[in-house]
Amino acid sequence: MINLKNPWKRNLAVIYANGGLMWGRFTIPVLALFYIASQVPLEQFAIIMSVFALTTLLLEIPTGVLADLLGKKKTLLIGRAMYIIEIALFAFFNGFWIFLIAKIISGIGVSLSSGTEGALLYDTLKRLGIEKEHKRIRGILNVVSGISMAIVFGVGAYLFTIHYKLPAIASLPLLVIGFLLTFLLKEPYENKKKLNLSNSWRHLKQGIRYFVKQKYLIYLASFTLLAGSAISMVLSLSSSYLEKIMVPISFMGIISFISYLLYSYSSKMAYKWEAFFGEKKSLLLIKFVIVVSIIAMSLIIPYYGLIFLILISFIQGFYEVILSDYTNRHVKSSHRATMLSINNMFDNIGIFILFPVLGWMIKEYSIARMHLLFGIFLAVAFTISFFFYLGLRRKDKKN
Repeated sequence: MINLKNPWKRNLAVIYANGGLMWGRFTIPVLALFYIASQVPLEQFAIIMSVFALTTLLLEIPTGVLADLLGKKKTLLIGRAMYIIEIALFAFFNGFWIFLIAKIISGIGVSLSSGTEGALLYDTLKRLGIEKEHKRIRGILNVVSGISMAIVFGVGAYLFTIHYKLPAIASLPLLVIGFLLTFLLKEPYENKKKLNLSNSWRHLKQGIRYFVKQKYLIYLASFTLLAGSAISMVLSLSSSYLEKIMVPISFMGIISFISYLLYSYSSKMAYKWEAFFGEKKSLLLIKFVIVVSIIAMSLIIPYYGLIFLILISFIQGFYEVILSDYTNRHVKSSHRATMLSINNMFDNIGIFILFPVLGWMIKEYSIARMHLLFGIFLAVAFTISFFFYLGLRRKDKKN
C-alpha cells in the first residue's frame, strides 16, 4: 500500500495512474483508418505525422530546458492540456488542415512531456533513495501503460465500427482525469535558477556541451533515431497493414489487446533480461527483432502476418525500459529533462525524415515494398551504428 502522505510515494502513485490514463486514446489501434474516415487520405496522414515529428523535434530541447527551469510538474500540466485540445479537435472536426493543427498542438504537448515524465520519475526515485531500482520500476510503469493500452485499444477498434468519431470522443474523459491528477505531483528538486531568457540560453548551451562530450549519449541518440522511429512508424501504419493481411477491423482491437499485454510483459521482465544478456547483446537483440519483423511484414502473409507486428510491440517494451535507464545513468538531475529531451528528439528526427518517404513508397509501390526496403535500410544502418558502439567499448577498456 502506497503512503499518499509521503509526497514522493504520492508522486509514484500519480505517475502509475497517469501511466494508464494518458494512454487512454481509443484512436490509436485504428489510427490510419481513423484519419481516412475523417477525410484525410493515407499520403496526407504521412505528411501530418511528419509535421508532428518536426514540431516535436524543434521544441524537444527548448521544452527540456523549460522543464529543468520552470519545473517538471508545471511543464507536464501544460503538456497534458495540449493533449486534451488535440483529441477534442479530432472528435468534432474533419479534414487535413484541422488534423494538421491538432497534431501540431499534440507535438507541443509531447515535447513538453517526453523527457519531463522520465526525469520526474527518476528524481522521485532519488528522493526515495531507490534510483538503482529504476529499470524495475520503469518496467512496472510500462506494465500499467501496456495493460491500459490493451484494454483501451481493444475497445477502440469496436467503437470505430459503431461510428468513426467514437474513439476520439471516448478518449476525452480519461485525458481530463489524468490532467487533474497531475496537480497532486510534488517537484522533487526545486531549481534555484529563475526562468528567463538569459538562464534558458545558458542552460541550453550547457546541456548541448554536456551531450556532445558524452559519446555514449550520442550513440544512444543514434540508436533511438533508428529503433525508436522505426517502431513508432510501423505501429502508426499498423491498421493499414492488418487490413492488407485480411484482418477484419473488429479483430484489430483484440490484436492490440494481445500486443500490449506482451509489451507489458517484456517491460516487466526487461530488468531481468538485461541483467542476463548484458548491454551489448540486449542492443543487438532489439536490432535483430526490428529488422526481421519489418522484412517479414513485406511478405503480406494473410492472417499469420500479424505475428511480426506483435513482435514489434513485444520488443518495444524491452527497448523503452533499457534505453531510458542507460540514458538516465549518464546524466545529472539539473540537466536530466534536457538530456532525455535531446535523446527523444532523435526519435522525431527519424520520423520527420523517413515517414514522408514511407508514405510516398506506399502510394507509388505498395505497403509490402515499403516494408522490404525499410527493413533493408535499417539492417545497413544498424550495422554501421554497431561498429561505432564497438569503438566506444574499446575506448572505455583502454581508459
